[in-house]
Amino acid sequence: MHIFLLILVSIVWGSTFLIIKDAVDSVNENLIVFVRCVLAFIAMFIFALIKNKKSLFNKKGIIYGSILGVLLAIIYTSQTIGLKFTSTGHSAFITSSAVVLVPLILFAIYKFKLIKIDVIAVIIVFAGLFFLTYDFSTSINIGDLITIITAGSAAFHIVTAGRVVKKADAISIITWQFFAASVVSLAAFLLTNSEPVVLSEKSIYSLLYLGLIGTLFSYFVSVWVQKYVTSLKVAIIFSTEPVFAAIFGYFILSEVLTPKELLGASLILAGVVVHSIFKSKMEKKALLNN
Repeated sequence: MHIFLLILVSIVWGSTFLIIKDAVDSVNENLIVFVRCVLAFIAMFIFALIKNKKSLFNKKGIIYGSILGVLLAIIYTSQTIGLKFTSTGHSAFITSSAVVLVPLILFAIYKFKLIKIDVIAVIIVFAGLFFLTYDFSTSINIGDLITIITAGSAAFHIVTAGRVVKKADAISIITWQFFAASVVSLAAFLLTNSEPVVLSEKSIYSLLYLGLIGTLFSYFVSVWVQKYVTSLKVAIIFSTEPVFAAIFGYFILSEVLTPKELLGASLILAGVVVHSIFKSKMEKKALLNN
């Protein structure tokens, strides 16, 4: 059951690239981010009130959640804008590279030691990014460049979350993260949009899906299931997300990766999977030694 839920989350996350790409043609990107975050916030706020009202209004939880929320808004917004100009497969594979960027951030900011697998994975992923995004006949796609911001922001989010989640209640942090992301995206929408909001029935369903299924359900399940499934299995299953995104793009939007792009996507996937497997084994070994 737990494995099935993880696979389902990967499929859902893969489908969100398709949903966003379709919605952003008619809906302001900041409004898309606001709706998906505010829906998730409302549901999480009600859940947190019922579960532990005292921890919800913890000062540290609000502060750390707000920091993560700003990063989350940057992640979602840059990803959404990027999908205006690039394919779902490109967006998903580039975003997945965030995992191997984490060691570089830890090394640059916190002086963590880079081990051999970190360096190897980074080289493989960067080679993959080159083949996936660079067009020898023209130039790099602007959507791919914007999505690289998504990957960098996601890496910073992973690092920051890892450092603050032990300092405050996780539910409080997640709740205020969605709140902060809602505030940031709403402010961006009000500052950049002067036209009245007109949503089609299809757009409303898309936004509801992104907010309740693509964000709240997937986020909640991914955190809950990791209590019962090893980090190695989680990493391997979640690495299939860009594959599902590419599959949806191929069958629904008729997006096709060229042989060069397939090589790049394969290298990124290989780098992420290999890095995740080695890191998980090292963490398990460290726990056994302690």
